[in-house]
Amino acid sequence: MIIALNTLAAALQAFKQFTNEPDVQIQTVQTFLVIAAYGNPGLDELARQIGLTQPAASRNLKKMCEGPRGQEGYSLITMTLDPLDNRRRIVKLTARGHELVRHIENAMLPPIRSHVIRELMRG
Repeated sequence: MIIALNTLAAALQAFKQFTNEPDVQIQTVQTFLVIAAYGNPGLDELARQIGLTQPAASRNLKKMCEGPRGQEGYSLITMTLDPLDNRRRIVKLTARGHELVRHIENAMLPPIRSHVIRELMRG
């Protein structure tokens, strides 16, 4: 549990640093991490995994894309209509999104590494 909190805190800090946005909500980072880990989850699945309503998950997606109501977004993902089902959106990481994944991975390594070292020292 502690390792999960430490790595999530490291991911939040890395996200804030990368986007230069000090007020990022943890649910935004969780949304990004689910997309990075699972590729193109449907809105229902995304909302379920993070524990959000569909409208909240949709707002997070818009913020990571172009931004809600004309506001500037993070440009971390693209969303296009699924040619087989117009009700569904296809979500993909942009080059900037892939760069953020690497940034977060690098930030998460120290907490994981120190946890492993402590466990090894315990015997």
